[in-house]
Amino acid sequence: MRLRGLIVGVTALGLSLGPGTTGASQLDGALDTLETGEHYLSISAVPLYQYAFDAGEETGNYTFDVIGKATLFARPSGSPWGNMDLVFWLNASDRFSGMLSAPELAANAGLLWDTNDIANDSSFTGPLVLGIDQWFWQDRMSVGFGKLFPGQAFLSSPYTADNSNSFTSKMISGNPVVSWWESLGISGLMGYFGEQWFVQAAFVDAKAEDDLDWSSFTDGKYVYLLEATWNRPNEVGMTSFGAVVYYIDALETRESESGLVGQFTHEWGEEAHYGVFGRYSIRDGGESRDANNPGNEAALDHGGFVGIALNRPFGRADQQLAASFIYGHPAEYKSREGFNTQYGIEILWKWQPHDWVKLLPNVQFMRNRNDDIETIAGIRINVGFERHWARSSLLDF
Repeated sequence: MRLRGLIVGVTALGLSLGPGTTGASQLDGALDTLETGEHYLSISAVPLYQYAFDAGEETGNYTFDVIGKATLFARPSGSPWGNMDLVFWLNASDRFSGMLSAPELAANAGLLWDTNDIANDSSFTGPLVLGIDQWFWQDRMSVGFGKLFPGQAFLSSPYTADNSNSFTSKMISGNPVVSWWESLGISGLMGYFGEQWFVQAAFVDAKAEDDLDWSSFTDGKYVYLLEATWNRPNEVGMTSFGAVVYYIDALETRESESGLVGQFTHEWGEEAHYGVFGRYSIRDGGESRDANNPGNEAALDHGGFVGIALNRPFGRADQQLAASFIYGHPAEYKSREGFNTQYGIEILWKWQPHDWVKLLPNVQFMRNRNDDIETIAGIRINVGFERHWARSSLLDF
């Protein structure tokens, strides 16, 4: 089943990694609601701790998420108008008192990108996704409008781009190459879905700084995204190849930017026992217009990763072992600051002892600015529950 429309921005946070694997996400139930028209609610708390041995520094943070989908209007089968859904993701996050933020740890350790994707220097509370999704023609086409998380809505994968259930390195859980990944402005999204392929396009407010920032939306500075993906179930799992091309209008702080992001996933073995996956991003432009603040530009001009996963290792259906090789090439301003190409590996063990908790210890070995190997060990814990309701419309919720 293909995740579709604005709901992708919610459910792509973490999907099942093949039949019978670790319940990889508190959001698995949301997948079913896409086709049944059910309402869905997930609540989770996710603390994280990491220690960088060479730098002698630590970081810690937490997120609290309320994620849901409600069918506002249910349409009868055969109608050219499909269901209308409300999708939301409310988030509260902060770093732990007395610890560095993820960007501060990366800077002190001489790393080009963060060791996790919660970059808070201070507390945040607000919506990350809030939108309406209207379906047409037997769920072949969707049109959505609202607050979108493009890094979750585009190139979704069960192994990557996940802030609570998978790898922690921001090269995998986010994307430090492109400037649009975490754009949270008002957006419009349209998608068309075939049997084994889909295309979707979106425009996103590129200037938004506040929640539901309508004033910046009318300034006409947008991110434009176009994705094409071939997504074919094989006998035991899935095989998927996709690409996004994008363009970002020039802003007061930086030049216009364009680029390409490609991604693949392939599973094989009994019940998708093995999986390989990867993503690579190339960026052109986006340079800072302020010579005194080059950090307006992304730190990398190209980079990505390739990984392998062992699902249900040693016959344990509640576990997963995975590893990814990570590579990133610095932007020109970072080269002037003394950074070279950086690379390393992240190793992840995922264990779900109960339906409501997942333990995710991990370790990263990264080449830093001093050409030393920085070791970052950490653990992430996901505690939460989910529920769905079989109702015909929101009035029956």
